[in-house]
Amino acid sequence: MIIFVHHSCWGNKLCVKKGEKMEIIRIESAENPYFKKVWEVYGYSFPLYEQRTLEHQLTAFKSNIYHMDAYFDGERLLGFIAYWVFPAYVYIEHYAMALEERGKGHGTRILTAFLEQMAGRIVVLEIDPVVDEVSTHRLSFYQRLGFLESPFRHQCPSYQPDAVEGELWVLTYPTTVDCDFYDRFYRDLQTVVMAR
Repeated sequence: MIIFVHHSCWGNKLCVKKGEKMEIIRIESAENPYFKKVWEVYGYSFPLYEQRTLEHQLTAFKSNIYHMDAYFDGERLLGFIAYWVFPAYVYIEHYAMALEERGKGHGTRILTAFLEQMAGRIVVLEIDPVVDEVSTHRLSFYQRLGFLESPFRHQCPSYQPDAVEGELWVLTYPTTVDCDFYDRFYRDLQTVVMAR
């Protein structure tokens, strides 16, 4: 599998399956012509307390360890991954597929390719508690890709001033993590990811 991530709006392809190509476009600012499409998917894919304000998103773009990669088939946005590359791990802050692209296997192919790209690193993400069919399906999706449930849960500090905080479960790939690792992750979440 060949992966090219680029910083402009032109050219490189991600080969995710023989004969199938997706373009990865690195979104580095709100001025990127594709940002509006990604921001729309972002807006309907996460509860309000998990959504950055536009101002907070602009702050994230200023960090050299933050990346937002959008996956396209032609002009059709399939989905995106927004993530932070820390020295000891990679944190997927937001991962979502466009509504009309869900259930077509794109999410599995994109996240599998992403995990291969991050080979040798621990990858961390959070999910909402498993309380219904949708959240059960979400956990199963990540487990099929090799993510493991950790014993760690926390209240997600709200990105929005008036939104209620929600509990999140921590999943890790390809291995479980200990308390020291979790403490470092949670500290990074509070001081770097949530920085305004």
